Amino acid sequence: MDNYKGVALILVATVSIVLMNTCAKMSSPAHGPIEMVFYRGLIALSLLIPYMMLTQPMSVFKTKRFKMHLYRAVVGNLAVGFVFWAYALLPMADATALLFAAPLFVTILSPIMLKEKVDRYRWSAVIVGFGGILLIAKPSGDLFSNPASLIALAAALCVALVNMALRNLGQTDEALTTVFYFILIGVLISGPYTIFFGSAPDLAIMPWILGIGIFAVVQQVTKTTAYRFAEASLLAPYTYTSIVWATLVGWIVWHDFPALSVMTGTAVVIGCNLFMIWWEIKRKGQYQQNKKY
Repeated sequence: MDNYKGVALILVATVSIVLMNTCAKMSSPAHGPIEMVFYRGLIALSLLIPYMMLTQPMSVFKTKRFKMHLYRAVVGNLAVGFVFWAYALLPMADATALLFAAPLFVTILSPIMLKEKVDRYRWSAVIVGFGGILLIAKPSGDLFSNPASLIALAAALCVALVNMALRNLGQTDEALTTVFYFILIGVLISGPYTIFFGSAPDLAIMPWILGIGIFAVVQQVTKTTAYRFAEASLLAPYTYTSIVWATLVGWIVWHDFPALSVMTGTAVVIGCNLFMIWWEIKRKGQYQQNKKY
């Protein structure tokens, strides 16, 4: 039963992420990524703090690892800013598909940053996966004059760095503690720019700005709770349903439908990511079996 709860929660989180990014795309004509990070944080904190106070002991706000939270928050808010920027420039499905590069970046960086050994099977999956990324991005001579795909890949790289930081923080701090500092520091970083150079949302944009903050909290809480009920390896495949929701929203709202190359590249990238998950489960299973003997 716990596994079913975990799957249901991760599906809610996945839909919420797509809806948050939809709201950001709708807000992008009036506000830049830094402003959206700021307003997202303000709204999210106004909902998150009461939730934490009602459901958690006050110790959830305390940490002995502020420097690590600062690093995670800076990189994480860079990721959010790049994600909002990418969605402003690209169709929903294209931006979502390019963000699937994050697990590939984790595999590339883990030997350097986590001192983990990556075998030839996972390296092969990374190489094939980036072949899929090339299909999605369709690189050409004007890539650097219109670098929308590069912005999405920068977001994926930052997401990968965040995921590695969370492995470290998760060993000592509650997930909601990390979420709190992530959002709070994001507000403090983006606040000065927004106050001096940004603009207040008008009534037409306000529902979308509110949506960014509300769906940000929903996805953080549901995702955090999902991993209490089920293992990451079980939940990971369900996060790829985001391409379905992103394609549907893009088609309904903007009449965008991904090109064949994007769909093919997405299938390749998802397939490579799922292979790496399967291979890691198999490898750990073999290791545990060998330990018994």
